[in-house]
Amino acid sequence: MALLAGAAAALLSVYAEAGDVVHVVSRGQVLVHIAKRYRTTVEAIRAANGLRPGQFLKPGQELVIPEKGKEAEAAKKAAARRASKESGGKKGASAKESAAAGKGKKKGEARPAKPMPLVMKPKRPGFVKMVRGSERLETQLLTKHGRLVPSALPKLGKMMRHAQSGAKIAIDPRLATLIGMVSDHFGGRTIHITSGFRPYSPTQYTKDSKHNLGRAIDFSIEGVPNTKLRDFCRTFRNAGVGYYPNSSFVHLDVRTTKAFWIDYSRPGEAPRYDSPVARASADESTADVDQAPSGATPAPSGSGKEKPTTPHTPAGGSGDTHPPPSQVVDPSTGNSNSQDPTPRNAPKAGQD
Repeated sequence: MALLAGAAAALLSVYAEAGDVVHVVSRGQVLVHIAKRYRTTVEAIRAANGLRPGQFLKPGQELVIPEKGKEAEAAKKAAARRASKESGGKKGASAKESAAAGKGKKKGEARPAKPMPLVMKPKRPGFVKMVRGSERLETQLLTKHGRLVPSALPKLGKMMRHAQSGAKIAIDPRLATLIGMVSDHFGGRTIHITSGFRPYSPTQYTKDSKHNLGRAIDFSIEGVPNTKLRDFCRTFRNAGVGYYPNSSFVHLDVRTTKAFWIDYSRPGEAPRYDSPVARASADESTADVDQAPSGATPAPSGSGKEKPTTPHTPAGGSGDTHPPPSQVVDPSTGNSNSQDPTPRNAPKAGQD
């Protein structure tokens, strides 16, 4: 009975398919024994089945046994079989298509990784990673419930200090909360700070800049186009968003109104707004932006830096562009309105 069982197993380990001899590997078998059994060589079986020297065989693995003088043909058929299995054995796929698929893939070549989605849940909610020049900050800015962590504000203030003078100011809690929300929305990707706090200067283009009060940030996010960053920031209520197509950052500030503008100027140039409405709402020009601290690195690849764009002014300009509905934000998180001091000759509401 034992002899009969062994003979039956031996017969099941080989079958013919369209004239090909296909051997099914059983436990403990090695190429030397298989080659002797079919009166061929180990090298011929390896070549036909795309096996590497020293590669282990797996039970159930199918090997095409090449006929003498037809080794190349056997190799094509074996590649077609592998390609068919890798593609899930699609019905209707011809042997020629399967062979082409198998031939196009190099041995040991890894499949390209799927790109990460832009919007994704962060591994550590509320935990932000920031870079400015050679400096890095990694801290818990928000709790898992979205509340501001007050102890993180001094660290953020240091990171957003004035680059040239080193002067610091307390960062508005609501701005800090919005930064944490932006970080979480884009999966906790690294935030690159271009500019934060800036002391008032008589030469600045905007008389009352939120940068002078610690209520604004110019930034980009690694791997996120600035257009996507801009669009998400525009969902915040009572926030100003500036889009600079010919520069490397998006501006975000907190204020008592909702505002949006486009400035086509390049770094260091006077502003070129797309409309009078944009001019009234804008918080800064690219010429106002200070440089990063010493040791700064250029804008990262994929950070959203755009190619120079030619201004195109539609009727009404950016003021005529209706922003998406405001995001409802819980005031208990510190994301309540920031009341700006009212200077003399202050512009009317909506023209901050």
